[in-house]
Amino acid sequence: MPLTAQERRTRNAATPLLILLIIGVAAPLSMVLIRAVIGYGDQPSALPELTDPRHLRTLGNTVMLGLLVVAVATAMAAPLAFLMSWTKMRRHRWIDVLLMLPFMTPPYVSALAWIDVTRFNGLADQILGEGGGDLVRTIILSPFGMALVMASEVFTFLYLILRNYLDAVPGSVDEAAAVSGASPRERFTRILLPLCTPAYSFGALIVFIRASGEFGTPVTLGNQIGFPVLVSEIYRSVTINPLDFPTAAALSSVLLWLGCAAWVLQQWIGRREQPFGGRARRRAGVTLSRWAEALGWFWLSAVALVSVIIPYVGIFIGAMTVLRSQPLSAENLTFDFFGIVLRSSSGQQALQNSASLALIAATIATVIAVASTLTSARLKRHPIGRGVDLLAVGSDTVPTIVMAIGLIFLWNSPWLPASPYNSSWMLVLGYTLVLLPMVVQNVKTARSTVDERYLEAANASGATAAQTFLRVMLPLLMPGIVAGWLLGLLLAFREVVISSLLRPGSYPLLSPWIMSEFDQGFRAEAMAMTVIGILGSTAVLVIVDSLRRRYLTPRG
Repeated sequence: MPLTAQERRTRNAATPLLILLIIGVAAPLSMVLIRAVIGYGDQPSALPELTDPRHLRTLGNTVMLGLLVVAVATAMAAPLAFLMSWTKMRRHRWIDVLLMLPFMTPPYVSALAWIDVTRFNGLADQILGEGGGDLVRTIILSPFGMALVMASEVFTFLYLILRNYLDAVPGSVDEAAAVSGASPRERFTRILLPLCTPAYSFGALIVFIRASGEFGTPVTLGNQIGFPVLVSEIYRSVTINPLDFPTAAALSSVLLWLGCAAWVLQQWIGRREQPFGGRARRRAGVTLSRWAEALGWFWLSAVALVSVIIPYVGIFIGAMTVLRSQPLSAENLTFDFFGIVLRSSSGQQALQNSASLALIAATIATVIAVASTLTSARLKRHPIGRGVDLLAVGSDTVPTIVMAIGLIFLWNSPWLPASPYNSSWMLVLGYTLVLLPMVVQNVKTARSTVDERYLEAANASGATAAQTFLRVMLPLLMPGIVAGWLLGLLLAFREVVISSLLRPGSYPLLSPWIMSEFDQGFRAEAMAMTVIGILGSTAVLVIVDSLRRRYLTPRG
């Protein structure tokens, strides 16, 4: 079918965007595959070693851990998303802030906090006694415990995607079914569940990929219980001498194919997206019985206990304890470590660098996400539209460490005349690629609720393309844009993989600074810096979320 004049203009404008995404996303991933096949420098390919039983066991551990994290994260996120979107609990705005706290905590810090709480003579032993402490220790020091700690951080991705999607469901959809005599069970299984399947499958994909690429918890908890996964082996290959880039490339290629397989499965499950037929003017809502409401508050308390209260108690106590070998008491607690951290020039520089780079990367990712979303919506069946749509979320189909390895292979190549490698712009590039899929999903969710008739009405009224975008499309997309930008900002601020692998050697950043303090034995200073970072992120979250809600209020 020939393109219309408007589609041709979109195609011409989108061509540079497609080239940019090919260089940014496709080229690094291609370099991983190339290096896996031909080797690195004088070192031959390590692909034949993948059949080694040790590597096969590592692959099995990776898949099992990823599925466990998805299952636990679903159990934590799905009920809360429903409660916070369709019930009276949505009036309690503080719950959103509470559930975002784990997202602002570096996952390796949560793992270390859990280890600290469950250590012998630790807080668990002091509160629950020896028997209770042993039980908690047994649970945490197991693959399920690893999944629980990791899910406590990544369930917020699934929660936000599901809650935003449920927010967009018009109330008339559920009311029409109720008027037709459908029972609550039928409305859930035949209407709500099919509607949410595409959004859930995408959220589950993100959780699986992030679980497969997370190395903080496997390196801490996993190494302690002898549970290696692919990402910990890759990280060891590129950070511990002698460096083994061929093995890193071979294992990264396995993670790449694993991520692609998960993405194909998600595309198949979510192939039937259900349009709502218009923007929801009135939100859906249900009235719970007293028992159901009490059960909802109980589940919120349980999730908050596991994901927020216990880790944060561990972090705060770790930041204030003078002697870890002594029992918890007022004499053994101090605020001095916060002052030490704030007076540290390297600590101040790490905070400033992380904040400024996160701001730049989140903004760039948001601009690219809006352009990608509008292009893929306008050119759904054109190769350029499909290519932009695929590449914009491409980095979410692979663990972050694979993308980082690919960026090293590509931008550290000697044949390049110029390269951002070994500069702060390399970090901006890495952050942007990691954030882009998440921002795109939020903008796409907002775009899916826009009725095409609004655009047709603007066009019929004589509005130019710029006027239609600025006065119709942009205001309707704004909730998704703000949510995506905010998530990107918070994620980049505490990002650890890109920060550790791509930063110049003398360039301080928040997560590497905290890890370095841990490695050098300054646990209290590391925890104090974690608390400062979390408080700063929380302040940003509260301010931006308040502005977002104020923006949405007039629209009911």
